[in-house]
Amino acid sequence: MIQAFLLRRLWLWKNRLVPSIFLFFFMPILLFTMISIPLKNIIRYSISGVPYDIWVFPGLIFIIGSLGLYPIIYREIFDLRVHRKVLLNIALAPYSKSQLVFGNLCVAVLEALTMCLFSILIYSSIVSISLNFSNFLFLIFCLVIYLFLVGNIYILLSISIDAITTMILSSFVLIFFMIFGSGFLIEFSFFPSFMESILKYNPMSFSQQCYQRFTSTGYFDWMFIAIQVILIYTLFVLNGFLLKRKLRQ
Repeated sequence: MIQAFLLRRLWLWKNRLVPSIFLFFFMPILLFTMISIPLKNIIRYSISGVPYDIWVFPGLIFIIGSLGLYPIIYREIFDLRVHRKVLLNIALAPYSKSQLVFGNLCVAVLEALTMCLFSILIYSSIVSISLNFSNFLFLIFCLVIYLFLVGNIYILLSISIDAITTMILSSFVLIFFMIFGSGFLIEFSFFPSFMESILKYNPMSFSQQCYQRFTSTGYFDWMFIAIQVILIYTLFVLNGFLLKRKLRQ
């Protein structure tokens, strides 16, 4: 199933090669120039005294992964389902709906992770970041956990909502909250205390917090990782059940 979805994505890339490559290169550069450079002049250092352009590096990578993941999930789950296109034919294959969700999710995460790796290369060439091998591996680990969690949330929206306008508005609110409420660009300590106490327990921020804690203290937060894994599995089972009901209708 995963191999079939992967070959299908490669075929789509081949037929839209020029715009796909343009967006693949352009989006990371645009985010770095429009977010990192201006905010660096406003927030010069983090609370712990780290230069902002270094501190914000993992947050920008998480944002790029979130934005790169969304159009894939939207097209494969929402657009093809609402307009009764390929998804209905794929659903006739001898695979469970959970396998269908898992295959789409794995391919989407792989493509978004590739964009993140390219973005890491670009940002490392712009800003002098001391990213050793252990920090790099842990960043990839946190990225994978985060992308699977966010991908499941995207799929949940794509299955639950049938109206295009509602889907666009809901996605905009989710992405806006994800960018500004998960500690990717602004530390939680800059928020009022009551907001900080709420936002730091947002599961979408756990991967970012784990990575920042690991790079600063070397501590591996198993609790946050375990919570994310449980949420991923719960959402995965729920999405398989909801997709089965939707396709029956």
